Amino acid sequence: MVFADILDRADSRRRRLVFYNVEDRKRTEAIIDYIGVHDVIIEYSTDERLPPSSVAVRQGNETLALDDIEAVSTYITAWEAGVVSDYEQPTLFAALDETTFRSSNKRQLVLASRLIETRATTAGDGRLSAGFQRLSLVEPQLAFYSQLPESIRVTVYGEADWTPPAEAPMEAYTPTVASHADYWWVLFDGTDHAGQHAALIAKENSPGEYTGFWTYRQSVVEELRGVVDSLPVRRVTAGD
Repeated sequence: MVFADILDRADSRRRRLVFYNVEDRKRTEAIIDYIGVHDVIIEYSTDERLPPSSVAVRQGNETLALDDIEAVSTYITAWEAGVVSDYEQPTLFAALDETTFRSSNKRQLVLASRLIETRATTAGDGRLSAGFQRLSLVEPQLAFYSQLPESIRVTVYGEADWTPPAEAPMEAYTPTVASHADYWWVLFDGTDHAGQHAALIAKENSPGEYTGFWTYRQSVVEELRGVVDSLPVRRVTAGD
């Protein structure tokens, strides 16, 4: 499996947010805005077997959650007002907990990568790995990596256009066979804190333009870890 396979497999697992028997789309648009960059496909449908004005999360032929649109809209309004504890959470939010988040906005992807790195600080142990395309892009991160607990193993990957100093709190690697310079990725898999698993992968379609996703789904993180651990690389050290 390679990085492209990870992206393709994520596409095949995409869930659908389906609005049924809707007459007024004002509330549905508010729900879509709230869900934001959750990697779901938006659909509208008519089905006499279902209540009017309802919304479902579906994957394949399976319905994972079904809620009343008005109830979901009320919950969102309460969340925005800071009184969400007074309302029962609609089932669709739990069904979306394990979805991926997709974006073509580089700023969103950068923020997501920062959140994943922050998880390493919170967990206190585990493995943090990042593909920077070029190792010179690692240099601005040295201060952050230096602040991580010693129990966090940091590995970075990229074309060897820079060599980390000997005291750098990381292991640096560069590809030896095939270049993966089109891909940017970050993953953290905690050992004692499996709930902190997270990963991001994006492909550079043109200079500075990326499309990718980030996820907290452990199975996807483990797939990406398998790809990273099998990369044909060589260690880059200050003595090279």
